Amino acid sequence: MMDALSTESDKVLAIARQEAAGLHHEFTGTEHILLGLLACDDEIAAPLLSKHGIVAVEVRTQVARPGSGRDEATENAQPLTARAKQVLTLASREAEQLDDLEVGPEHLLLGIIRQASGVAALVLSDMGVDLSELRDEVLDARAGRERLFDQDRGSEGAVSAGGADGSSSEALAEGSRTDGEIVPTRDVAPPLCPSCGERLADVLATMSVVQPGASASGRRRAPGNVTLVYCGACGHTISATR
Repeated sequence: MMDALSTESDKVLAIARQEAAGLHHEFTGTEHILLGLLACDDEIAAPLLSKHGIVAVEVRTQVARPGSGRDEATENAQPLTARAKQVLTLASREAEQLDDLEVGPEHLLLGIIRQASGVAALVLSDMGVDLSELRDEVLDARAGRERLFDQDRGSEGAVSAGGADGSSSEALAEGSRTDGEIVPTRDVAPPLCPSCGERLADVLATMSVVQPGASASGRRRAPGNVTLVYCGACGHTISATR
């Protein structure tokens, strides 16, 4: 079953259909989804494409087919091509493998990369993009975003657990002695899932996601794995390392 599209991905597809209509194309293909990604204000797909020098005006020039389609742009919805539908299916699989609840723009970009025979992938290759390297960059950027999110959640939890003076609300226990008196020390609370609050010691799980080899400086790199550490109770990702 295909995962639901995020709000950003819905916008990407809406823009893709507008691009297809504006180019007088009767169908929405992978190339139009690529144009939608370039217009999307997300944290991964658009910045990485921009980093590789991919801009909408050049993509439009690459995919324009003079004399094809209608004479004028239409606002009617342009149906998806078979390859565009496959991109959505592949994007959904990527989201499932990463334990994401929605298909975001980064998953759509991963779907385009995996649908290597589509116009979008061919355009990216023609414009000098190494697709395997781009895939690694998408996964690395996503893992970095998850780490920042987890750190932010951890910081919020630490603040909420403290009192007005910044002290912890955890119970005090007997500890070391100073000058013959018992000095209270704080119990260390076990690490909890920042999403559902379950003890990580009880529910922590791991999963390995295989990444294909990538080309760097003209040399092939052996395939590697991304190890995802997540909460087995709610599915929240704790960390992702290579």
